[in-house]
Amino acid sequence: MIKCSKCEEFKDYEFFRKRPTLKRGYHSWCKECERIHQKLRYDKKPKKEKVIVKVEPEVIKFNAKVRMLKHRYKLDYDDYVLMYENQNKSCAICGIEKQLGSVNGLLVDHCHSTGKVRGLLCNRCNSAIGQLQDDITILMNAINYLNKNN
Repeated sequence: MIKCSKCEEFKDYEFFRKRPTLKRGYHSWCKECERIHQKLRYDKKPKKEKVIVKVEPEVIKFNAKVRMLKHRYKLDYDDYVLMYENQNKSCAICGIEKQLGSVNGLLVDHCHSTGKVRGLLCNRCNSAIGQLQDDITILMNAINYLNKNN
């Protein structure tokens, strides 16, 4: 027989949960007292209402773009827009006018070794520089090749 420290009644071992870490091997409260205590504890908690906030997909995309610019290039969105306007809303290399922030728009070009942002380029010009490994010597060889064979 064990005395429950909550209701102070003597009860048989089967009315207590086993707890091997304690010296006597059983909880100090009987199962009934634990159940009552947990029910009271649960009932005291206020019920939380789920608040569903409807966010437009454009807002989500814009916020993701702002976070990506900050994380990847350490560039504020205002600086990004200013760079776009300073380049006359066009690619810094080929001069083709593109939209800002669209899928086929201008991309942020940066130096892979220093991380410094160089400007905004269209996908074709950005890919060309990447394929030439940002190497001025290779780019000059390509220019000489085109001049000689045109």
